[in-house]
Amino acid sequence: MLKTKTFIIHCFLAIATIAAFALTKKSFHATFHNRTGYDIDSLYIGATYIGLLAAGDSTENISFRKFEFDGGQPYEEINGKVKKTHLSQLYWSWCGTMRESKTNGNYTFDIKAGVDSERKMSLYLVKHGSRIFEWQ
Repeated sequence: MLKTKTFIIHCFLAIATIAAFALTKKSFHATFHNRTGYDIDSLYIGATYIGLLAAGDSTENISFRKFEFDGGQPYEEINGKVKKTHLSQLYWSWCGTMRESKTNGNYTFDIKAGVDSERKMSLYLVKHGSRIFEWQ
């Protein structure tokens, strides 16, 4: 009887360990280059705190569980402070029909700054070396 209980406990612990690993596994890896021309303080990408990213600098490889895209371009939430002013994400996509979450792969992105519809400076992401707006 004791051996059966011990066996059940070991099986439960093994299943719990495997499930915890599967739920917390981060297989999406990205590096970010600050191409805004400004130091960005208190930078967040998704729910991940990056901290200070100086103008022209890049992050180490950062892991995420998932990352949002729209039409093949990165569309993950991004915000930070430039010259003590809080900047949020430039919402350049209004439709959302091409949005998808990716959960694995290695990517390199550029962080850029643009002006939103209210003439406020905002942050956005693009694939490294690419443009999504003609005015870039």
